Amino acid sequence: PGHTKTEYNIIKLDELNGVAAGETCNFESLLESGATTKSKLGIHKVVVGREDFTAKDITVQAHGFTKAAQAAIEANGGTCQLLKRTTGEVIEA
Repeated sequence: PGHTKTEYNIIKLDELNGVAAGETCNFESLLESGATTKSKLGIHKVVVGREDFTAKDITVQAHGFTKAAQAAIEANGGTCQLLKRTTGEVIEA
């Protein structure tokens, strides 16, 4: 009782490499483009993948980011937007 572990659907950084510069991507757009497959879980977390991250100037929307993934996205001129777990709206920082 008490604590429950939050399970995330994982999005790897190398799945974001196909996103064009200046685009905003989230799980739905990656699913449509075929970069990722459907998930059982409703909340998504971006993690560092095996491949190098090469996409530039993109906006990534997800429910969570690892520190390394956020650093890699921001180093390439991108931005990370956190989403609310319940509504999927962007949380303004």
